[in-house]
Order: sequence, then C-alpha cells, then structure tokens
Amino acid sequence: MSKVLTLDYENEHEYILIGIHATLEDYRLAFYLNESLNIHLTRESQDLDFSTDNSSFSLYKYDCSRTFSKWALIANKYKFNAHVNSENDYLFKEDYQIAHLIQEKKQVDFFFKIESDFGKKQINEIIKSVNTIKNVITSYNINPRTLKSKDFLIF
Repeated sequence: MSKVLTLDYENEHEYILIGIHATLEDYRLAFYLNESLNIHLTRESQDLDFSTDNSSFSLYKYDCSRTFSKWALIANKYKFNAHVNSENDYLFKEDYQIAHLIQEKKQVDFFFKIESDFGKKQINEIIKSVNTIKNVITSYNINPRTLKSKDFLIF
C-alpha cells in the first residue's frame, strides 16, 4: 500500500510593508528617506523587470548590519509609451500608459518594505517620519497577506 504525500506550501511574508503616496521622483524620495530615517538606500543596478509587460520598477535597497534589517523602496508605477492607432488625429502618435507592480493598490506610488523584528511602536515612528517628508501625501501600513500579487514583492 502506497501513501501519497502532498506538500502544502505558501510563501511566508514576514515583513513590514508601507504604502507611500507622494509627488516625488523615486531618487528624491530615497534621498529624503535616508535623511529622515538615518538609513542608506541606494539604487540597485537591476530594477524589477517584467518582460511580459515591458515594465521596469525602480528599486532601492539598504541592509543594516547594526539592526539586522533590510530596507527596500520599490516604485509601484511605471510610465511607458503606448503607440496609438494612426486613425486618431493626435499631434504626436504616442500616448503614455501606466503599469502597476501591485494592481490592487494602483493609488500607491511607492512601497517601502522593511524586513526586521521591529515592534508596532517602531513601525509607527517610521510611518510618522515618512509622513513628515515634504511632498509625501500620506503613508500607512499594508498587510502583505491581503495582496493578491504579493509575490512580486519577493526579491
């Protein structure tokens, strides 16, 4: 008699995810986060690329050896040229479209991912600091388990 074993596995998402609404470019936001939180986010040489959508999302990372934490700033929006039908009378035959990393959070401009064992008080202090940055409209904690496309945040 043979037994059938099945493996029931789901990726665990043990990180803090903060959604940021801002009118800043990614490099400016990274600079202000570094300044505000005393971290050192740097642009990765490789963005998060998706060949199926021809989209690329900027990525900034910092590994803190003092607190054993990992920080990442990821753009949620990618603007690209979409060719328009020549039947339309546009002055320029191109139009811009926006691709989103996390479709169900289209209103979020950036995701701030923190892998650490910070408590609620520290997380609230981080969010409060992010909200004080000029041109940041708001930021808030997001539960990654509620996201359908949370696997795009694994890197």
